[in-house]
Amino acid sequence: MMNVSHKNISNQYFESVLKRKGLSKKAFAEYAGIPYFTVAGWKKKGEVPTYAMVILNQMPTHKKSVTAADLIKAGLPRAVLWNNQSDKEVPVDIFIVSTLQKAYNDFVIDKLTEYFGKESVLTALLKYKDRISERLINQVTKYLQELPRSA
Repeated sequence: MMNVSHKNISNQYFESVLKRKGLSKKAFAEYAGIPYFTVAGWKKKGEVPTYAMVILNQMPTHKKSVTAADLIKAGLPRAVLWNNQSDKEVPVDIFIVSTLQKAYNDFVIDKLTEYFGKESVLTALLKYKDRISERLINQVTKYLQELPRSA
């Protein structure tokens, strides 16, 4: 999960994360229970409260597929990724599970959660529970349960 300090986040960064996740400001506002005009007003203000990024990082992605290049841009090291073709579109759930099978340390889990949302990571694990180790499922699930809830 993103390291959130007490300082506000730039609206430009907030909008880039929305775009990366395939989300609109309206979808974010509905998910967060924040009036849309408040979310839209952050653009004029130029900054977003830190709690908004915590909520956004918890939101599931609306993308159906992703490329390794997308995650590299988001800060996941190339060495962690199993896909040698960085521009090949892969279904999100397969990408999550395959990446966790290769490397499931705290950093990788945080990056996947930041990019896809906690719900998407858990859903992918459950979908493929019969194809991956119980140990992997238990460790990732336990780690995700210990993440702070959105403010």
